[in-house]
Amino acid sequence: MILTDTGPLVALCDPRDDRHRVALSHLARLAPVGLCICEAVLVEACFLLSHRTQRERLRAVLRDLRTDALPTGDPVFRTDVFAWLLKYGDHDPDWTDGCLAVLSGRNAQLKIWTYDREFRTTWRRPDGTAIPMAVRGS
Repeated sequence: MILTDTGPLVALCDPRDDRHRVALSHLARLAPVGLCICEAVLVEACFLLSHRTQRERLRAVLRDLRTDALPTGDPVFRTDVFAWLLKYGDHDPDWTDGCLAVLSGRNAQLKIWTYDREFRTTWRRPDGTAIPMAVRGS
């Protein structure tokens, strides 16, 4: 299963995005594996895709790809994300980064589809292991 970050979703929904074409290429390869998102990614994507047509595209992408949503509402999850954020506080991670890292740590089969360099260079799962990437540096 591929856990999708905000960057690829925004690139898919905004043809003016610099990574739009590469995101379409990655999507063709990753969609058959199965995509999932967490609520933090959806919130961030809606913030960045502020126009109605962009949000309609986002809704269509999530619907057409039958994207699963991973649960993140339990108190233990929030505690784990805050602990992760404090651990990496010198690097200014955001809530979504923490959610993706913690979810990756909870499910060893997840790979992250992101264009954020920090997932390759800095961020780790809560246990210190590398976060598996769905695509190589983009």
